Amino acid sequence: MVEVYAEPLCRRHYSSLLSWAVVVRLLLLIIAIACALVIAYATGGFWVQIKPTMDQATVQYTQDALLLIEGGSPGMEQIWSTNSLINAQFSEEFIPASVQTSVEDTNYDGKPDVINFVARVQSSTPVYGVKVLLQFQYGFFNLVRVQMYSLAYFSASTGTPGGVLYVDGDLNLVQRSPINDMSYNGVYNYPILNSQPPNTLQSVQAPSQLLFEDIIADYKTRNYTTTYSNVYPVWKAGSGNTFELKMVVRIPPNQMIWYRPQTIEMLKNAWIQFLATFIVLWWLYSYVEQFIFFFRLVSTRVASDLHPKMQRF
Repeated sequence: MVEVYAEPLCRRHYSSLLSWAVVVRLLLLIIAIACALVIAYATGGFWVQIKPTMDQATVQYTQDALLLIEGGSPGMEQIWSTNSLINAQFSEEFIPASVQTSVEDTNYDGKPDVINFVARVQSSTPVYGVKVLLQFQYGFFNLVRVQMYSLAYFSASTGTPGGVLYVDGDLNLVQRSPINDMSYNGVYNYPILNSQPPNTLQSVQAPSQLLFEDIIADYKTRNYTTTYSNVYPVWKAGSGNTFELKMVVRIPPNQMIWYRPQTIEMLKNAWIQFLATFIVLWWLYSYVEQFIFFFRLVSTRVASDLHPKMQRF
């Protein structure tokens, strides 16, 4: 003989609504819910208020730059900028520059992966140091929606005159606070290297000094910035006064972004954590119920499937 079907037989316990049996059943249910909430919360991951995501930023070079060439002693600085007002302010220190820029999209996804910036100057003195600021329009438009103007800053100096400086680095996002999920953020979507406030002219001290530290300090007060990091510079010595800066800015394809999820997403994750814990606890409490009702610790009326009721026709 082969078993082809099985029917479970039950013993059903009945009681009035106002009885100790109902109180015990409700008490066990409440304890299971409370313990599931406590365990899910205490073990972490129950109410996730900050979550990470990965995305590639859409970056565009705004054709705004600021270049400071340093000589062998103080007072021998030379300045070039895309801002005509700054060039006029530093007319005596102004140095013409030949600039070339190019964009590379290596994976053909419509987003720039590499931005190349090349500047060539004919300095009146040997070049011992250089400071450069490049401005970009930087944004994310998927799960996190933020658009802003950002900067890439780099500084290098040496004890010998330089002819070529090659630098390769990544443009990474820096956050002081998480970004709200699915909410457009454009609070910093205004140019930094321009002639309108807030502008770099606020950092001009005296007729011939431009303080990069003031520009950087004002920029670093923002909640969201970019930094030119993971930099590999190569400084080549030069015998003449011709200097060439080659700057490669790479946009990481998997930028880590910390965001604040919406309430419905936090509730969904919390519900999964609670349900997974509650099922295990309720399975354990079922044995407690079985012990209570099997040994008749509370008064109930029992109906067994082993003794079916008489059929009436």
